[in-house]
Amino acid sequence: MKILVIRNKPPWPLCYGGRLHCYELCRRLTERHQVLLVAEQPCEADDLPFNFECRTARNRRLFDDRADPAVEGFRSHRLDRFFGISPAFTRDVVKLTHKWQPDVVIGMNYRSLAHLAHITEVPTVCDLLDDEVLHRLRELLYSRVQHTWVDLKTLVATLLYQRRYLRKVSAITVLSEADRRFCRLYTGHPQIRYIPHGVDCDHYAPTDVEVDENRIVFCGALGFGPNVSAVLFFADRVWPLIRRARPKTRWSILGWGDGAELQRIKALPGVDFVGRVDDIRPHVARAAVAIVPMVSGTGIKNKIMEAWAMRKPVLCTPKALGSLPGVHQENVWLARSPKTLADGVVQLLGSRRLRERIGRSARQTAMCHCSWDRAADQLERLCTELTTARARSGRDADDVRVGPMVCPTADVRFG
Repeated sequence: MKILVIRNKPPWPLCYGGRLHCYELCRRLTERHQVLLVAEQPCEADDLPFNFECRTARNRRLFDDRADPAVEGFRSHRLDRFFGISPAFTRDVVKLTHKWQPDVVIGMNYRSLAHLAHITEVPTVCDLLDDEVLHRLRELLYSRVQHTWVDLKTLVATLLYQRRYLRKVSAITVLSEADRRFCRLYTGHPQIRYIPHGVDCDHYAPTDVEVDENRIVFCGALGFGPNVSAVLFFADRVWPLIRRARPKTRWSILGWGDGAELQRIKALPGVDFVGRVDDIRPHVARAAVAIVPMVSGTGIKNKIMEAWAMRKPVLCTPKALGSLPGVHQENVWLARSPKTLADGVVQLLGSRRLRERIGRSARQTAMCHCSWDRAADQLERLCTELTTARARSGRDADDVRVGPMVCPTADVRFG
């Protein structure tokens, strides 16, 4: 099967979940199929460790011809202009589809929708990751970061944009059951699949690093609103309770991003603001507990699965756990309020036996239920179903067209 993948940027370096998701799925699909990834913008790195072909546009063009997209019918809609969608790139993606003739086209995240909507000759899949409308709605309702009129305007624009284009794709995939239900509610699309993230359990394996029994760790992109809200919530409402009960506790914060909202967090007693690191594993291995205190956001959190794979006990909110197969005090510690979160940290730090028991169960869960191979198989199965259905509908149409030519002639009379 030939699979064309569309993305705004190549999935490298792997500095956040969307890139990791695209990279791991494409890497595994390439083992059985021919995959071509095209990106609207160039990569931030020079060397790309891909086993699949990757082409990037120059000035948002994949071809060197000077054709005017508007003349060829690729006029920019006002919603496209709001999100910075290039009609020139849309035109070139359609042209590439005609030339390369893939069996299916997959667009990664909501920005690819405007391009997918112009492809009609082959099945199309939009891998939304998190439903962008639900994500922005939750940010407005629960985020601790101050919002403006522009944020509300963007939410409405996102809703209109996704309603306009999602109905034109063959299928939609999302990262959680909550996203699937919400997307079905406002689009009515009949083909929405829940395909979760995975984790590389060999890469994120347990180590023999000595554990600091007074240290907790948070990992996440600190330019991403839900992560910022989680850090602010934990710092303001939970951290003082923990320090009061265990004054020696230290909190490592990892991730790229250094917004103004986080500056005051750096001065808090016991906080080690590490920032961006090339490899989170040594820091997670050293910590006794990984925390994921999300109060907003959607989808499945890589940081939970990575800590699980490293045999670390994870303390998180139910919102952070999402659709992951977690059971309180078996393979994860669930808490919602500031007091129960603080009590959970204190209890976990105070019992090595409890941490080891939950950590062993977490590792087993990651190995059995959080596989990238499993996610790639689900996406592959969906693509096969779509291409088979398209081929069958084509044969049925041919039968209808040739029907009068192949009917029996026993009753035909010639005068």
